[in-house]
Amino acid sequence: MKSVAEEKVHSNTGDKNTLCIRDCGLICFKEALDLQHKLVEQRRAGEIRDTVLIVEHPSVITLGARQSANKLLVERETLVQKGIDVVDIRRGGGTTAHNPGQLVFYPIINLQELKLGISEYIRQLEAIGMELLGRLGVESERKKGFPGLWVAEKKIASIGVRVKKFVTFHGMAINIQNDLDIFKAFVPCGLDDVEMTNVLKETGDKHSMNTVKKLLSELLTKHFAASGESQIMKKLPSWLKRPLPAGAGFKATEKTIKSLGLDTICNSANCPNRGQCWERGTATVLILGNICTRNCKFCSVSSGKPQPPDSTEPQRVAQLAKQMRLIYIVITSVDRDDLPVGGAEQFRDCIKETRKLCPDTKFEILTPDFRDCQQGAVNILADALPFVFAHNVETVPSLYPVARSGGDYQVSLRLLEMVKKSYSDIQTKSSIMLGLGETEQEVIEVLRDLRGVGCDRITIGQYLKPSRESLEVVEYITPDKFDWWGQRAAELGFGWVMSSPFTRSSYFAER
Repeated sequence: MKSVAEEKVHSNTGDKNTLCIRDCGLICFKEALDLQHKLVEQRRAGEIRDTVLIVEHPSVITLGARQSANKLLVERETLVQKGIDVVDIRRGGGTTAHNPGQLVFYPIINLQELKLGISEYIRQLEAIGMELLGRLGVESERKKGFPGLWVAEKKIASIGVRVKKFVTFHGMAINIQNDLDIFKAFVPCGLDDVEMTNVLKETGDKHSMNTVKKLLSELLTKHFAASGESQIMKKLPSWLKRPLPAGAGFKATEKTIKSLGLDTICNSANCPNRGQCWERGTATVLILGNICTRNCKFCSVSSGKPQPPDSTEPQRVAQLAKQMRLIYIVITSVDRDDLPVGGAEQFRDCIKETRKLCPDTKFEILTPDFRDCQQGAVNILADALPFVFAHNVETVPSLYPVARSGGDYQVSLRLLEMVKKSYSDIQTKSSIMLGLGETEQEVIEVLRDLRGVGCDRITIGQYLKPSRESLEVVEYITPDKFDWWGQRAAELGFGWVMSSPFTRSSYFAER
């Protein structure tokens, strides 16, 4: 298994003037430093183009090369006990800190090719930071003799760079919504009585780190890409790599689905579990067509004007259950805001027709939010009981404007609560994706909200970019962290929990 630091970054084109921007997500400081050293040597040798790493770091305090500026106020051992690493490095500047919610970027660029001196380069970094902060509602300024950015007398961004034979490394850290208490453990940059601040403190506004990274990428391209182009790269960690689907079970499932003219969310959403699930003879049926009336940025399902519901679809779903001898079937649909009750009748009819042919089959339905017709839809579904009722909140409320602009977090909670109150004997279920820029506290609050409306089951999985137009991944969550989230969900009272990088709403739903 290769670490991030061992992977070589290559240009996909011959254009050496194109800037390569690589989003590394949350990565420990030492690993990012090792990666920088390797990329510096590759850049000096002409093996790669100018590259910028965009990262967030777990809590760490770094001590710069200027010893007089390194003033810790807490013993190293105490910091380590609190989970804060302490690292000595050879960049310019004094002591600083990094933690989640702080945006850090490390340019590995050839100053000679860009015709920039070191002072000019630092001014460029400051210009990028000032413009980024301006777009986030914060007016910042330079202070002569003190690299970084300031809001009045408070410091909001720090710069520490090194240059090795014209190639830069280390870089700039901008406080977006990180915990500022970490700066109380030392004297920032050796400057007594300096107060640190961040965008959240100055404006009261939280921002999707994914959105902030996109803004930064645009500015990096503007200032450093000679051709005005960039390539954003994100390394897929080893635990998220799976072999291409094959095998007799997969082929048999594929053949049956095609022969009945049915859609699956497995195909439409480019689900990474398709090979594994189809090999087991399971699939999640997508009814009401494969054109959605919304355009959520985390999803690859096509949006536009859908066709009217197909009256033969319930019979074909029933045939699928019979031919595949399904004991458990999950039925989902696109959003159909064009229909009076959002397509609830089609869910009902698919269940009723399947029961005629397969009376022992159990059902799970994964529905849209029935935005303008919730009570009517819930009433219609009464004729198809029993089933597990699932509706996904997908992400944290602060990310809805970016990831799920057609949805409403409170509307989704209201639907789950309405179903539970109407049919107390059934299980309700929801799902959330991680890796879009949410904070840990935001996820905890979503889990509590779901339990507050009686949600019984939860799935927690890694967001993976399903198409070129979809949102970028901000962070790859480790399997150990997913185990931790599973434990937290169980502690909050969920009776059925699945949490892993590959978990999706319907993944192993039959369990």
